[in-house]
Amino acid sequence: MKSIYNARQRYKVIEMAGRSQMQQLLSKLSEHNYIEWHRCYDNTYIVKDLFWAHPKSIELLRSFPSVLLMDCSYKVNKYHLPLFEIIGVTSTDMIFNVAYTYLSSEQEDSYTWALDRLRGLMDNNFLPRVIVTDRELALMNAIEKIFPCANHFLCRWYISRNIMANCKKLFAANDKWEKFIMSWNLLVLSSNEIEFINHFKTMQRDFASFPAVMEYVTNTWLNNYKERFVSARTDKIMHFGNLTTNKVESSHSRLKKYLSTSQGNFETSWAKIHNLLELQHTDIKASFEKSLTVVQHQFKPAKFKHIRGFISIIALNITLSELKRAISIGVDRSACGCVICQTHGLPCAHEITEYKRECHPIPLERIDLHWKKLNLVAVTQKQKVKLSFQPEFELILDILKKLKEIANPGCTFLLDPEVKTRTRGRPSIKVDTSTHRDPSAFEISLSGQESCSLNVKSNSVTTTKSKAEVKRRGRPKTKVNNSTPVKSITFIDEFPVGLQSYIHHIKDVVADGNCGFRAIADLIGLGEDGWVQVRKDLLNELYSHLDDCGKLYGSERVNELIHILSYYENWPASSDRWMTMPDMGHLIASCYNTIDSIILFICLFIYFYFNVGYNTVKWLILSSNELWLHASSEFFFLQYAMRK
Repeated sequence: MKSIYNARQRYKVIEMAGRSQMQQLLSKLSEHNYIEWHRCYDNTYIVKDLFWAHPKSIELLRSFPSVLLMDCSYKVNKYHLPLFEIIGVTSTDMIFNVAYTYLSSEQEDSYTWALDRLRGLMDNNFLPRVIVTDRELALMNAIEKIFPCANHFLCRWYISRNIMANCKKLFAANDKWEKFIMSWNLLVLSSNEIEFINHFKTMQRDFASFPAVMEYVTNTWLNNYKERFVSARTDKIMHFGNLTTNKVESSHSRLKKYLSTSQGNFETSWAKIHNLLELQHTDIKASFEKSLTVVQHQFKPAKFKHIRGFISIIALNITLSELKRAISIGVDRSACGCVICQTHGLPCAHEITEYKRECHPIPLERIDLHWKKLNLVAVTQKQKVKLSFQPEFELILDILKKLKEIANPGCTFLLDPEVKTRTRGRPSIKVDTSTHRDPSAFEISLSGQESCSLNVKSNSVTTTKSKAEVKRRGRPKTKVNNSTPVKSITFIDEFPVGLQSYIHHIKDVVADGNCGFRAIADLIGLGEDGWVQVRKDLLNELYSHLDDCGKLYGSERVNELIHILSYYENWPASSDRWMTMPDMGHLIASCYNTIDSIILFICLFIYFYFNVGYNTVKWLILSSNELWLHASSEFFFLQYAMRK
């Protein structure tokens, strides 16, 4: 290893060729045709802010300018400068990093400078429709200045985490807190203003004994920002399903895995980020090709012949789910709600019903341009527009300053910013190289601890360790047996041999406590990430037949089902939120009109967990096409099978 490290160091010295870190960075950016801007502190050459964007990312931005997600990441460089990431979303629902900016501080001036650079990369006729951020006031003010026409949304996940951090400790009983968060979710998902007012009045009545909680959610969120996250408002704007900054968080996580340390400088960080971007662009091109060439089985019917191969598979899946919903909606516009039409630019259930009645395939003209973009050709305006060169003139001064550096990067005198050090408390001997962020307030709330207790060690811990304990500190010795190869186990092999021939599809969903709902979402065409919609659909189905369900399940079990379904957080669900059978199967069959598939699902459940005879299960599967039972009759039949 020492020889390898020495060889790497010699290669790095040769590559630097006597240049400084900033000279090397500018040289690399120029070599790969990056767009780069920087500014220095007054009367110095010390870098204050640094903005750079990959040329392919700029092409993607001009092709998909509709939605931008923004957030800062921390612990990614030794200067302790926040890394401001700007994320775009393609027609295949993949993210791409538009630009990175190292900010000297999270002040409005820094955000305004970065967004102004971003604005210079975009076509004046195609600016973002929607920008999603956290409640960062300085960033919100900068967006108002640079993109005044964009709809600015606040991340719902961020809001729910803040409510948990500030309000959960005010509830002594956990069931009361669960009821409150369920009431809050219903309020956020209100489909219109009247429904919002009714839910808010109900919340005020139910939680009048918690004035501090109601004051927080009202003054902090509802009074000033309800138009930025409540469905009654957001469902009228084309956002293509982007209502949270979770995609930015996933980008942060992936970036930190590539960086692997928080002590890198600008030049070393750029090298790793460059490789990440190259891989990202390759994956996006592959997703385009898949949408253009691959025809999945469910899209072969004539209804899709005008749009398959011309729009992304994600858009086809959403359209397919609306097609299935059209069976129960019909042409009733009020029952349809037309949410998909307004938020995704795709035909909704009642429109698809009209096309089916006329025996007309879904027209390509009905699909928004966003979903039809399967290449990197920039969106252009057909009509003639009046050109203005005022923004270019404003950038001339910056360009003149950079011309000499671009022509000869070795002549720059730019200096790295000073490394920020802690001035409070005892100085730490060990340098923190981890890129893991510090725990947030909501995580502390989840763990049942106060923030002050995180760094306090228990007095009951002994300071002396036995020799055996010290010995166990070393690397554990493991015995390796190379003679026996590891046998890969597929899911199909876990089923009985006689049952395998009847299984035609296996989907391994994410095991985060929402796996049952993810499986249903994938089976109905939403993709497994549509598990939130499945929870909402089942909850609405339960509320629509509340009296019947009360007679069927009992009021206590109905409340448990409401508790299970009222969970929309992007966080692993606890066991009390998991899908249960067979009562949940009854709701699924009733909601999606797919009794046959639910019978199969429940039969497998009965077999593996209650060891019902194999012949019984096989008979049920073979006879599923003949079991045209009423939903309630089916339920009692399955209850009888469970008891047997």
